[in-house]
Amino acid sequence: MTNEQMKTNRFYNWAKARRTVRNIQHHLGNGRTVVISTCTKGTKYKKGHEQYFKATKSGAWVQRGKSWDCIDFCNIKVYV
Repeated sequence: MTNEQMKTNRFYNWAKARRTVRNIQHHLGNGRTVVISTCTKGTKYKKGHEQYFKATKSGAWVQRGKSWDCIDFCNIKVYV
């Protein structure tokens, strides 16, 4: 593959998702509370919920039952 064939920011979304998930798991591992919220609902995650998060090429995801929800455009706050 040549440079002309490369897409701009080809791996940017994946790198951003990995960074987001890594930060969330780091804060959860240190005993902090992470709240992920949309405009209508907020969900608290505490220590032990680290395995609920994953990063893929299509974005950052959180597990909800047997399905996965995208958290790329959600508000993420960390509380002590």
